[in-house]
Amino acid sequence: MVINVFKEGSNIVEDNNTIKDGDDNSEVKKIKSLLDMNNLKYVSNNIKYLLNLNIINDTNCFLKKNKTSKVGVKKYEYRVILYIRLSVEDGDLIDGDVSRSIKNQLLFLLDECKKRGWVVVAIFCEEGISGADDNRPEWKKSLSFCENGNTEIVLCKSQSRFSRSMEMIEKYLHNEFVTWNIRFVGLVDSTDTSVAGNKKTRQINGLVNEWYVEDQSINIRAIYKNKQSNGLYLGSFAPYGYKKDPKDKYHLIIDDEAANIVKTIFSMYEEGKGASKICRYLNENKILTPTEYKHRKGSKYNCPKFEFDKIIKYQVEKGDSLVSIADKFNSTVQEIKTYNSLNNENIKEGDIIIIPVLHVWRTHMIYRILNDSVYIGTLTQHKKETISYKNRKLRSVPKENQIVVPHCHTPIIDMETWKITNSRIGEGRKVKSSNNGEIHLFSGKLKCGSCGHTFGRDTNKYKGKVYAYWHCLFRGNTAKFLCNNSISIREEDLYYIVLNEINNQLKIYYDENLIEENYYKQKVSNSLQEEVNILEAEKLEIEKNINKKENLIVSLYEDRTNGTLNLEEFTLIKNKNNIDIKNYKERLKQIEVTLNNLSLKKKDKIDAENILKKYTKIDKLEKNILDEFISKIYIYPYDSEKKCRKIKIEWNFESQ
Repeated sequence: MVINVFKEGSNIVEDNNTIKDGDDNSEVKKIKSLLDMNNLKYVSNNIKYLLNLNIINDTNCFLKKNKTSKVGVKKYEYRVILYIRLSVEDGDLIDGDVSRSIKNQLLFLLDECKKRGWVVVAIFCEEGISGADDNRPEWKKSLSFCENGNTEIVLCKSQSRFSRSMEMIEKYLHNEFVTWNIRFVGLVDSTDTSVAGNKKTRQINGLVNEWYVEDQSINIRAIYKNKQSNGLYLGSFAPYGYKKDPKDKYHLIIDDEAANIVKTIFSMYEEGKGASKICRYLNENKILTPTEYKHRKGSKYNCPKFEFDKIIKYQVEKGDSLVSIADKFNSTVQEIKTYNSLNNENIKEGDIIIIPVLHVWRTHMIYRILNDSVYIGTLTQHKKETISYKNRKLRSVPKENQIVVPHCHTPIIDMETWKITNSRIGEGRKVKSSNNGEIHLFSGKLKCGSCGHTFGRDTNKYKGKVYAYWHCLFRGNTAKFLCNNSISIREEDLYYIVLNEINNQLKIYYDENLIEENYYKQKVSNSLQEEVNILEAEKLEIEKNINKKENLIVSLYEDRTNGTLNLEEFTLIKNKNNIDIKNYKERLKQIEVTLNNLSLKKKDKIDAENILKKYTKIDKLEKNILDEFISKIYIYPYDSEKKCRKIKIEWNFESQ
């Protein structure tokens, strides 16, 4: 009996980013001697791991205000947080040694705190993240820590450690920190927000730091594109089936073990077996997925879109053995023994064991391999790029702008096989049709309400009659234990359910006892139009106010010129009016967005009317009718006790 399912490590240990040194050396001991563990509210995981600190972080420091302003009994003692950031762009790594680089920076900051009598209450540390990135997790935590009144001072090696974005320097050092009563200190560049004449220097440094990142980003992109154009592989990890040449990190060589699986996938697909059958074959034969295979080979590869290993807490049932349990949950006997520290395979009914579940093959993995030209020796790179040096989000690059270079390495698949499989992929990924060439009524419409994957169609012959039914493909093709939607639904039953629901929509539309004949028109003209009128009136009033404020500013210049207003009065009134104009314009933007949304709603209602008024009652459900009315149909698991199942229809219009 399954008791619980959770991600591996999610409630066991925290993630660690840094390789631990082992026993404390003299440098670590010195760092520890400078820390007062009783005052530490938060320490980043990598620092805890590096220093072997056994402390529990106080998560409340990010959730509620702390009204205490200082600690200790001495007036000169202030609470300080340390922010440490390592980045290749700043040359922080000492001979590539992350641990050593962190310790050096940490010791430098702690020593300064000791000299000044400051009490360290938190340490935030990040590795390999650019200072222009405004989404650094530990950086954002440090800001939350400051905002909640847990410190008076933020200490960094330099201003560029904190941020290389001029916008963020202005926002926090010169605005938010002032509001929060926070002092920022950078040691190397003598940055100190408590020094009045230091502001312009900080602003200049911020601008120079941002220019540096921008120039470096442009240079790096040019260098990368040049290397890619010359057929050099720049990926951090080799594609499945290959490994990086130990003699040349820009060159790929064949990984025989994984390459054999790639050949099997292409061979099976060439023989006419679909991606679903290939998945089933690979899962049944316990073939490791690309991610799992790389992990077993010692790689730190991580696919962010991929589900990590699941861990199942299981109570042994009567007749269970480790072999049967491993087979049932796509695991191995050795994995279960290792995870539970078992010396043998003896288990008894009622025992609680932990089962590590292996990754499972899915159809999209098969198609990704079949579509990847790397297997014929061609490198296709620059498929994605960051939006800018400030915005690290990735966007897809159009195919015509991608860099494609053939004959870069030894191919795994020959060109003839490649051409055959690729010609079939285009057909196989279209909506499936029946034997007579017609597209199935519900093709592309049905989704599993449990796992969200697509429903597929199968047929059974009983007493000379053929029955069609639909079921969750993910559960059938990959692993049954990852989806509980086990019972299929007959196509005939689904047909009448959907037909009835569509006719219900029509009945509501035409039923004059419930609503007027021109229901939609009335609703559009009354409720929506009333809201539009209110917003339009507000918009007109705001535009008048903006015009008044702008005219007032013009007259202020005249008053200043003729001496009616002195400089201080002029500046005060002008700034106030500029703020009012800015607020008015912000409100105008909000009104425009709302009006646009209302316009879309109005269009949706009119579109719904155009669909509904075409029919009075539908006697036979056809593909074109289904496409007009319905976007998706979600089929939920069958409830054996109530003897029914939930079906949710996603309409192409706002339903009644």
